[in-house]
Amino acid sequence: MTLLWENIRLALFSLKANKMRALLTMLGIIIGIGSVIAIMTVGDSLTGTLTNTMAGLGANNITVYLNMTDENSDNGSIVKDSDFITKDMLVDLSETFDDKITAISLEQQIGSGKAVDGNLNASISISGTSLGYFLLNDTKLLDGRFFSTHETETGSKVCLVSDKLVENMFESDNSKAIGSTISCEVNGKNIDFTVIGVYEYTNSFSSFGITAGKNVRTSVYVPLRCATSLTHSDTFTQFGVMTVSGINPDDFVKEIKSFFSSKYYLKNNRVYIDAYSMASIVESMSDMMNKLTLGISVIAGIALLVGGIGVMNIMLVSITERTREIGTRKALGAPNSSIRVQFIVESIVICVIGGIIGIILGCLLGIFAANLLDCPASPSVRGIILSITFSMAIGIFFGYYPANKAAKMDPIEALRYE
Repeated sequence: MTLLWENIRLALFSLKANKMRALLTMLGIIIGIGSVIAIMTVGDSLTGTLTNTMAGLGANNITVYLNMTDENSDNGSIVKDSDFITKDMLVDLSETFDDKITAISLEQQIGSGKAVDGNLNASISISGTSLGYFLLNDTKLLDGRFFSTHETETGSKVCLVSDKLVENMFESDNSKAIGSTISCEVNGKNIDFTVIGVYEYTNSFSSFGITAGKNVRTSVYVPLRCATSLTHSDTFTQFGVMTVSGINPDDFVKEIKSFFSSKYYLKNNRVYIDAYSMASIVESMSDMMNKLTLGISVIAGIALLVGGIGVMNIMLVSITERTREIGTRKALGAPNSSIRVQFIVESIVICVIGGIIGIILGCLLGIFAANLLDCPASPSVRGIILSITFSMAIGIFFGYYPANKAAKMDPIEALRYE
């Protein structure tokens, strides 16, 4: 251990004697390690944000949808009315899995247009929804109430509007909005709805690319029966399911698909029921982001190879400059292993110091970039550990050849060297 510390002290003394050369030697290591750490920090921050956002949509949520068989999708066949999912099927599903289903979410699009109140208006899309829709989507009610059972069953012309719409049309005063009547221009028709509640608007993946700010298009929700009476359709191509806590959503997906196949779509060669869970999407997207981060990090790691070559080069120069010193030590009885260890330790010290500087710069750069992307910054601990380990490995790998060359020098020839 004493010999090791002595070698480290000699290495630090050598670096101090040639500060500029040492810094230039470390530059490749600093850039390589810094790039990898910055990329992994940004990648981990994006992955964490994406995972939390997707999980916030409901880890126990399942989306069930109608899909066409490959044969029929290829020949351009269309889905017939008899193929759609009906309310009777959903009632049957709910009763069969009563102990596993918390709520079923249904949505029926009516159309897009404008909500009008005098000279004020707001861009909207109107959807009819079941009460389960708000549960699955974790809709936050800021004021008022959701639909009553009576309003749901009779299809009353009441609605929930977003705080963005209230900002545009009611000067951000929820009390003025609730109880008022708004006229919605949808597909060339004017429909009056009474506002009974205001929900908090949140950005979603589906809202990307839509005009932001006050002109953002938000949803107006009406009872599902109201929507079906306006669209003259009470069948569906998809629906959502919230499972009871503790149920494995991926296992329940298989049960749902089996239920529909055996009872309703077994003999139907046009369509079939497919489903996926939010948990599986979160896992897939996290895996994809991790692979992407790793791939880019490997490319950035090429700079480490360049840095390692620089270390080997400077170590060869250092050995040439210190040939007489090596000859003197060997003449005094220093074994080859002692000479070899001395130069390997010096190479490792160069790489580790460069790696530490690179880690600091990489973390700072990664945090800055993550903040620009509005993601909570989370420096990659695994990246830091890997970087330190890799720095030491580079020092050993690229330092061994020069060290071995120094160890094998003939002491007489070394002492003669001018």
